[in-house]
Amino acid sequence: MRIRPFLESDTEALIALWQRCGLTRPWNDPRRDILRKLDVQREWFLVGETDRQLVASVMAGYDGHRGWVNYLGVDPSHQRRGLGGLLMQAVETRLQAAGCPKINLQIRHDNNAAVGFYAALGYVEDATHSFGKRLIDEQDSTPPPSAASSSREVVLASRNTKKLREMQALLSPLGWRVRAVSEFSDEEPEESAVSFVENALIKARHAAATSGLPAIADDSGLEVAALGGAPGVRSARYAGVHGDDQANNQKLIESLAAIQGADRSARFVSLMVYLRHPDDPTPIVAEGAWRGRILEAPQGDSGFGYDPLFYVPETACSAAELAPEIKNAISHRGRAAALLQQRLHEC
Repeated sequence: MRIRPFLESDTEALIALWQRCGLTRPWNDPRRDILRKLDVQREWFLVGETDRQLVASVMAGYDGHRGWVNYLGVDPSHQRRGLGGLLMQAVETRLQAAGCPKINLQIRHDNNAAVGFYAALGYVEDATHSFGKRLIDEQDSTPPPSAASSSREVVLASRNTKKLREMQALLSPLGWRVRAVSEFSDEEPEESAVSFVENALIKARHAAATSGLPAIADDSGLEVAALGGAPGVRSARYAGVHGDDQANNQKLIESLAAIQGADRSARFVSLMVYLRHPDDPTPIVAEGAWRGRILEAPQGDSGFGYDPLFYVPETACSAAELAPEIKNAISHRGRAAALLQQRLHEC
């Protein structure tokens, strides 16, 4: 990726990029933001391009005390390639050369994906409050109603109490009350599909039908490269009995006994769906992935499932050793939930 200063001829392509990245808001005029930035430290308004197409951007600045960053975005089709990290490295190099001792960031409370991204780059949360006062009313500052803006109840297609608590925390920015499907039915639908998304839809349709509420379902699993993607969709019943974490972990250890080092690479995958009703023809689907490797022995006693065996390189510990708020920010389920919230706001 080639990183260069923003040019005024980039304006329309940049606004389209921001829209694809979900960075624009009805109460902020992106064109005015661009014009203002061109008047203030325009040399730190950077874009990235590949094959002459604009695929990334960042606005940076330095006020003599702290550096700041806004509008960092990478085209969804180019994400997970390290481009955001390259842009931040370019910003940090420029700010450090200018004598800037520290960068301060503001991240929306519901943007778990951004929290995980910056945490992986070494940024830590400060014990501060963020205050703002609008000085110029560019337009009505009240966001339009959306599927995510009203207080409501939703049913989670899971009987796992730990997953329920985790999902309640992940969806807390929406202000929704999350209820377990076990409140409404003792039946469990057969997860007979061969893909995560199909199994999530099976569970969500059942939960919506039995509860009369909109439903969210998450079908997650562990994919180990050396095992050809297993346990995959059978992760919860890898050892034969659904939900037996200890047996599943033991089988995974035995299956990888002859595999060493980098060949133990793996990833957690989450496919999350939202249905307005059981027959919803246009479900909202979001996905998330979390890469790591499988340990030779369990570590930690938090989390559930394969968490004790899943080593997370960016935190240098197992998923079961992470504080819940850190795990929720960087996990596969946290990333899927953040994307789901974004798509709910768009509909």
